[in-house]
Amino acid sequence: MTLSDTAPRLDADDRDRVWARDNQRHLALAAAAAAARLDARPDEADEPARAAELLAAEVRETTGLPTALDRLCGLFTLTAFERDVLVAVAAPELGLPTATGPVTFARALAALPDAHWSALLPDAPLRGWRLLDVPAQLPPTEFGGLSQLPLAVDERILHALLGADTTDDRLAGRARLVAPVCRLAPGQGAVVASLAALVRPSPGTEGCLLSGEDRLTRRQAVVDAAERIGLTVLAVEGPDLPDTAPAMDTLARLLAREAGLGLRLLLVEGTAETLPRCVRLLAAGAPLGVSAVLSADEAPPGSELPVLRLPPASTGERRDLFAAALNEARLTEDPAELAERHPLTPAGIALAVERTGRLASAPSDGRPGSGNGRPGSERLGSERPGPGDGPSGDKGPWASDVAAACRALAERPLHGLATLRRPAAGLDDLVLPDQANRSLRALLAHVRGRRQVHGAWGYSARGRGLAVTALFAGPSGTGKTTAAEAVAHELGFDVIAADLSQVVSKYIGETEKHLARLFDAAEAGSVLLFDEGDALFAKRTQVRDSRDRYANLEVSYLLQRLETFRGVAILTTNAREAIDPAFVRRMRFVVTFPFPDAEQRALLWAGAFPPGVPTDGLDPRRLAQLAVSGGTIAQLALHAAFLAADEGVPVGMRHVLDAARIESDKLERPLAANEIRGWVPS
Repeated sequence: MTLSDTAPRLDADDRDRVWARDNQRHLALAAAAAAARLDARPDEADEPARAAELLAAEVRETTGLPTALDRLCGLFTLTAFERDVLVAVAAPELGLPTATGPVTFARALAALPDAHWSALLPDAPLRGWRLLDVPAQLPPTEFGGLSQLPLAVDERILHALLGADTTDDRLAGRARLVAPVCRLAPGQGAVVASLAALVRPSPGTEGCLLSGEDRLTRRQAVVDAAERIGLTVLAVEGPDLPDTAPAMDTLARLLAREAGLGLRLLLVEGTAETLPRCVRLLAAGAPLGVSAVLSADEAPPGSELPVLRLPPASTGERRDLFAAALNEARLTEDPAELAERHPLTPAGIALAVERTGRLASAPSDGRPGSGNGRPGSERLGSERPGPGDGPSGDKGPWASDVAAACRALAERPLHGLATLRRPAAGLDDLVLPDQANRSLRALLAHVRGRRQVHGAWGYSARGRGLAVTALFAGPSGTGKTTAAEAVAHELGFDVIAADLSQVVSKYIGETEKHLARLFDAAEAGSVLLFDEGDALFAKRTQVRDSRDRYANLEVSYLLQRLETFRGVAILTTNAREAIDPAFVRRMRFVVTFPFPDAEQRALLWAGAFPPGVPTDGLDPRRLAQLAVSGGTIAQLALHAAFLAADEGVPVGMRHVLDAARIESDKLERPLAANEIRGWVPS
């Protein structure tokens, strides 16, 4: 219950106590009047009826609240006849004055004033909103028909008549009251204000659609909007909705009724697959003036709902959100660095910091951590740390954990579209020509200096071309993919390696949706890698049929997305000439990986075997005579290691020669005599 616009004369505790006492008295008077009428004692009904009317006015004047019965009648637009029927049926359950014998519709029609048969209709309030329960089956010899069946009051309506703050147990597992999730960014407050104005309860309300950010951040926006108008939030998720129409209609009625009774704002959290079912829920509460919000990434086809979009938090707002969350969790980390490298939503920031704080504060003896007492922290939760996961007891938090939690959150939207790699080798572990090494070092400088150049020096105000993008071109096996992973390692990023077989879809528009998810995930502190992405970034062709048209649309989308991307993206290709020139122009770096010369091959052979591999007499200079790429050298070293392990001896030149012969047979490339000269004694 909430206060009306008139100021109450009592403090909160006294108001609730007075309201509960007088509400019970009001129910007793109304029940006494209804019982007298049903028992054909109309002269005894007038006095309690007038007393109930006067008491209801007094309760509203004293507490600022209507009685439960008056509120129920107003919510469901009950007539005086329906009101008397409801009170008479509920009286035995509430210990109130009761008519003799069971209450039936036939008896009510004969005895109560202003009776009307339409109250019995299935879509009338008493039955349509399930205020009363009518038995489904009873012996026909004992009861003559619908009007002769004894009536019972719905349990949730009993609780409502007493003013109990509860929820219908039939909604368990389907709907839940939601608690605050996080702080929102200040720039998102305008949308919250607009949302509050749209969902203020009113007759015939249609609801609205809220998109933008992620599901939990949208949920917080709805919670904030509901708080502004004195409501709580009852949420139902799209996957929890039934598939059949009858079950869906029943659930919609129960949800709308619960929202009206409990002063709830109904939040429906939809997915792409469940949007049609979600929309059906929004209209269910319109007759009660119940407001509903559909939270979804995009509007359903043909929807005429008002749409509000939650804008993303700016870098400065993310910095402030990180700072506040880190302070509450007592974690030491640079909020500005986190905000720059991990452009999470407000809910993502809260979740990442909360999870890290719980792990850091968890005692080493296995007892649950104390947490930090923030509202909603139990729901956010976290996994317990395992051995080697970080400090325990009183050692305090470790700096990299917040970043790791941020990266983990960035994995969620990938859903099979990409694999996440955590590279271990840096640029110093690679053998690269000077020009490639120089370009890669410059690429690192562009990423590390973004905060100063884009922020302090004002380049971000231009709003375009803020992505750090690179094209790695060269023959197969020359280290393009390895170099991309080394760049990520130097930056402390993960690699999101796109699976083009899953990204490219035959359905119109699906490829663009998949790419959008990849780009969004990569902006949260990862390197987006399109390995061998020739097909996706290929030159646009002349339009001959619809397939050409949609293929060109995908290229156009990629070109536009690169303009707004704020992360790091790398494309590798063996055929630079196949790439659309518009992509090449938008790449900040184009790095060529040539076939390695003899000196570079010698360095590659010198580092081809891990330190733990026993070797005997390997000569990198001799091995470098073989004109193969770095990728092939790694394969030959692995083959040789297995051959030596099978013999139980260290790896020698003979094993590498055998591996080279196996590889040449596979590639149908004969070994030249000068390539293997001096490898083994003649």
